[in-house]
Amino acid sequence: MKKILLMLVTLVATVTASAQEITAPAGWATSFVPVTEKAELAGVHTAVAADGSIYVSSTYNKAFNFGPISITDPDGLTSSVIFKVDQNASVLWAVTLAGSCTIQAMTADTDGTLYVAGTSKDEKVVVTGVDGKQYEIVNPTAYDFMTDMEAVSGYSAFVIRIDPNGAVACLSTIQPSAATPEDLMNFDKPEITPMKLVLYNEQLYVACSFYGNVTALGWQGAYVSMDAWLGTDLKSYGLFSLSKGSLSGASSVVTVQRNPLVCTYIDGVQEEIQNSPEAFDFLVDDAGVYFAFIGYGNLRATSSSSSKDFEFEVSNDGSGNNEHGLVMAYNTFLQYPKVCHAAKHDKPAVPYNLVGMTETSNSEVILGGTFYGNYPLDNSITKEANTSFVTCIAESVKWNWVNEAPSEATCMVVTGEEIHTATEAGLYTLKTANGELLDADNSHGYVDADSFSDKYVSTVYTTDTEVWLQVPSMNPSGINNTQATKNTVQKYYNLNGIELTAPQNGLNIVKTADGTRKVLK
Repeated sequence: MKKILLMLVTLVATVTASAQEITAPAGWATSFVPVTEKAELAGVHTAVAADGSIYVSSTYNKAFNFGPISITDPDGLTSSVIFKVDQNASVLWAVTLAGSCTIQAMTADTDGTLYVAGTSKDEKVVVTGVDGKQYEIVNPTAYDFMTDMEAVSGYSAFVIRIDPNGAVACLSTIQPSAATPEDLMNFDKPEITPMKLVLYNEQLYVACSFYGNVTALGWQGAYVSMDAWLGTDLKSYGLFSLSKGSLSGASSVVTVQRNPLVCTYIDGVQEEIQNSPEAFDFLVDDAGVYFAFIGYGNLRATSSSSSKDFEFEVSNDGSGNNEHGLVMAYNTFLQYPKVCHAAKHDKPAVPYNLVGMTETSNSEVILGGTFYGNYPLDNSITKEANTSFVTCIAESVKWNWVNEAPSEATCMVVTGEEIHTATEAGLYTLKTANGELLDADNSHGYVDADSFSDKYVSTVYTTDTEVWLQVPSMNPSGINNTQATKNTVQKYYNLNGIELTAPQNGLNIVKTADGTRKVLK
């Protein structure tokens, strides 16, 4: 997407010169069975390192083996585990998270350092690395007069940094404000649920949904007040950043919430509750954080410097006949958003979802997700069931691909010339340039997928209680061998060593914080 919302610095995609090209490995698949029942299987994610090593996570509630690694029974708890597998399918190590928790997102740095985010629902979760060192994730507790004992009063988010050898380097916990005893009686606990991790320069960005207040980030939750002491939390979305090295310095980047935050029931009459964000995603570049959300009613996006209100028409009869807006904006320039919306349609409880947001090498945005009823980017497209979509947005919508079959989007990966988007029932390969459908594999769906620099791609899917980790055989025509550098540029030089104010057409020498390289403009 060209930065046409305002006069921003144009990003320069640079081609990294490499002495040795990395080739994608031949396809393979391997599996493990970590749970006794399908309903207990969750937190299944994958991430790829620069050398082709793959990380895969899952819940587990029994003893099992994966390759040479033996995982012991967690004594009735539904815990989480992370494995590292090399590019030849050899299982190298495992890190366990003993206690009720779910891993929600993972990403790997170029050196193989793994970042993991999830939600803890236990009083204490013990994280154990390969070196035996342990870290604890502790949730807030409060007295529950219904059970006459202390109980977990809020579900915290956690972020973990694991080095390439499986040692836990550091851990950060973001706690919601503790619930009151009345909240516990109403079974309404504050919760932070991470959704996506992005590394950029020296920061780790974490997107999450949250209920209730998050004091550490200055977030105030949205809720319905039924009377003086009973209420229900409403979903909000937030994005915060941490130092990627120490996982410290948590700072809010943007929130998307209903406006106003509080709505009330007065004598049983509902007062303007129909405002809600439904989906959120983001990417990061030199201009800031570019985020997208879908929602309805009166909504507000808030960054550290400003806020912006959005209004989408809702019905007053509770039918759900509402407009649903798709908004895209920079956190640094909220006053210049791109707004699309679905016309009001008679579809109650309309679900929307976003599963991927990626910037291409020519600065276009690829966005993938699920819609139902009117498609926000083209109101002439309507569906009578949940349907997955992918769109390419530049100055305006360049192309849309809408699945012909009812489908729920699960993940999306862009590998240069190709887009691989998955549903619960199949994998679809599209041409990045125009959205043309190149291939459809409906043998099974994928839960998650990840790629590194368009060279290595891993996918993970489930069959009943089994988790399958797969490295597909890549189509060489679909791999883009150029890589956009994301390092902070310090100085530019031409081949004669003369310093430049900006790259010139042709070959340039660029000095960055990570070293010197030749780049082509």
